[in-house]
Amino acid sequence: METLPLIATAVGLVVSVSTTVLGGTKWLLHRVEQRTDQRFAQVDQRFAQVDQRFAQVDQRFAQVDQRFAQVDQRFAQVDQQLRSVAESVTELKIAVARIEGPHPPFLIARG
Repeated sequence: METLPLIATAVGLVVSVSTTVLGGTKWLLHRVEQRTDQRFAQVDQRFAQVDQRFAQVDQRFAQVDQRFAQVDQRFAQVDQQLRSVAESVTELKIAVARIEGPHPPFLIARG
């Protein structure tokens, strides 16, 4: 009869320790889950920031492409102006040559 209370106390102690261990494990798992969720939220936020930065980079590349197109257009205009100036200079040379008349033949230097 004396062993029955001792066994009941031992069973109670085992149940109490098991409950404490399981409760601690539950608390630990909850804490790990909470931290993991926070870190995943931070990672998601960083991915959103990276996506936003990539969108900005894409926008800047589009602006650069547009500016390159403008520069190419400006180069085409400058080329056209240079051609027209070259034509004008050629016409002026022809007009001056007509006004001056024919050139004398080369003189041979006498020594």
